[in-house]
Amino acid sequence: MGGVASIPSTDPACTLQVIGAGFSRTGTVSMALALEKLLGGPVCHGGTQMHMLGDEYARRWVEVYEARHDRPELLRRLREVTRGFVGITDMPGVHFVEELLELYPEARVVGVRRDADRWWKSANEMHDKMTPWYMDVLLWPVPTSRWFARWHELAMERTKELGLLPFGPGQ
Repeated sequence: MGGVASIPSTDPACTLQVIGAGFSRTGTVSMALALEKLLGGPVCHGGTQMHMLGDEYARRWVEVYEARHDRPELLRRLREVTRGFVGITDMPGVHFVEELLELYPEARVVGVRRDADRWWKSANEMHDKMTPWYMDVLLWPVPTSRWFARWHELAMERTKELGLLPFGPGQ
């Protein structure tokens, strides 16, 4: 965690206990590190896992978003990508809190808040660095990263569907 992705447990008793409901740039890495210590198991921090667990794992999260309008399929796919983790923080998990609670009704939801102006500035700086016009072409041949453009597109759609703040001015 925090630069090194948590490896999902193979223990079938290892299930999601905590759902972090804070967006990126609200201390999600710190929360994930704390949860790993407190719960004694691997935590799925969206950004870290998406970029470091490999091409297959990144593709599976894209498929979660693509299944978002088919509830049974969405729940099946969510269970697959969260299997073996005791907690989840950051995007993409924050986009599926309701569904994760349906899968893991005993899980606790932890919301993290940050000063809105400071969060907006930080989130936009990160977003602008990650989404230049050439990023799709640049990352396409790179395993794992090739999924970023599609994941980002779907994440922004989901953000709008949920009525949450969009990233960037005018979006």
